[in-house]
Amino acid sequence: MLARDLISTVPVLHPMDSGARALRLMNEYHLTQLPMVLENKYLAMVEEDDILDLEDPDTLLENMEYNGVKPAIPEDAHFYEALKVFSDQKLSALPVITRENEYLGIVTRDILLAVLAQYNGVKEPGGILSLEIEPRDYSLSEIARIAESNDVILLSVNTITNPVTGRLEVLLKTNRQELSSLVATFERFKYYVIKYTITAEEEEDTLKKNYDLLMNYISI
Repeated sequence: MLARDLISTVPVLHPMDSGARALRLMNEYHLTQLPMVLENKYLAMVEEDDILDLEDPDTLLENMEYNGVKPAIPEDAHFYEALKVFSDQKLSALPVITRENEYLGIVTRDILLAVLAQYNGVKEPGGILSLEIEPRDYSLSEIARIAESNDVILLSVNTITNPVTGRLEVLLKTNRQELSSLVATFERFKYYVIKYTITAEEEEDTLKKNYDLLMNYISI
């Protein structure tokens, strides 16, 4: 999914808008940043904290000082790239622009999180299995083959490197609640370490509830 597929229609700010108006819009749309746009050109990202620091909230945005950082993402960028920018710059909204710097809209944090959850099968029923393995032993094709041999479909596969041990954690989201046979198969391969499994149906319900609570919190 590309950035242009995630665009939200949120009002933009104009250089002649006041800080007070910017705050009202941010509060209304539950954001801490909004883009300032003039003649369809993206000028700057207006920060809530900068407005709160103003002595006069009616100060025009064009008279504010900006740090020169203009976070944005091209319309044809993958949403993983948007996720990286969100994480690196602690954003609540990210402008989407053309190669000519024309403003198209924004991607919001809650939309990005919802898409990420969709791609990772968070809302789909099924158990979770976490493996630990040396990077040299990692083989996605073998992991998939082992899963298929146990009639298990992998809905998503994610990896992260432990900065202390250098080992990979491989997180498998599956379509099956019962994973004992899959765990037993992995355990026969000595280089796979089972860190944990989440297979009980009530625990799956807890995950869904936690996800829904998180989404509701973000929307507040």
